[in-house]
Amino acid sequence: MIQQYAILILLRCTGYISAVLSISMLQKAGTLLGMILMSLSSKRVAITLGNIEKAFPEKDSNSHQKILKGSYANLGIVLLEIASMYFLSNEQVAKRMTFKNISLIHDILKRGKGIVIISGHLTNWEFLAFTAGVHANLSFLLVAKSQKNPYIDSAITALRRRGGNSTVGMEQAARPLIQALQHNQPVALLIDQAADPQKDVRIPLFGRDAVVFEAPAALALRFETPLVFAVPVRNPDGTYTVTLTEIKTDDLTSSKEDILELTKRHTAFLEQAIKENPEQWTWQHNRWKYHA
Repeated sequence: MIQQYAILILLRCTGYISAVLSISMLQKAGTLLGMILMSLSSKRVAITLGNIEKAFPEKDSNSHQKILKGSYANLGIVLLEIASMYFLSNEQVAKRMTFKNISLIHDILKRGKGIVIISGHLTNWEFLAFTAGVHANLSFLLVAKSQKNPYIDSAITALRRRGGNSTVGMEQAARPLIQALQHNQPVALLIDQAADPQKDVRIPLFGRDAVVFEAPAALALRFETPLVFAVPVRNPDGTYTVTLTEIKTDDLTSSKEDILELTKRHTAFLEQAIKENPEQWTWQHNRWKYHA
């Protein structure tokens, strides 16, 4: 417990320093942190590079190395940004992420069916969830996995709620998700986390089977709720731009086959977003660990 609390103190100290840095300096510090993280685990680097090589077999080794280093730099930047949020106001955080078409959320909610917003670990996913609520002036129900460190878990949960959002653990999410949609509340979740191979479906991602959650597609089709994919991109100046896209569902029913089809559609959307900015995705997790 003492060690876990010490990590929280380290996070707070790192966050304070990160918050006073300019955005450009934070980018440099985050890149350095990413290189340090690379040096700490050769096993994780091997997993990351293997994922990249298998996803882009047409690219040469120099391109693979560029994506590898860029992905670690991205990870370092995101970690410093998340740590800094505790010492930044809601408005300061919101200014760093611009939504091209935030009005789409309000337009969809006028239909009275709620909205399911999905994304992946593209750039800063915590900024994405936080700033969406601030920019849209809405309370989102955020579905997230709990952190192993209880102090870190409480700190991150408090940050997510500070912007006006509510949160629920992935294991207890079913009923709160349904209730939120029935009350026309927007819900948000990430779709590129490890799903259950016994309950969820295998969908090709970069040509290899990945176990993908059925829940987003099932909710969207069973409750006739619009499904929207959010793609955040880091700009050269360190700020972010987000594009929201409604995924086509009007040709589908709530059948098992159509739930699978919609899951394929949003997985393909994720793959395309990664292809456009491969250095801005977290290749470090073993996304294909259940690949046959």
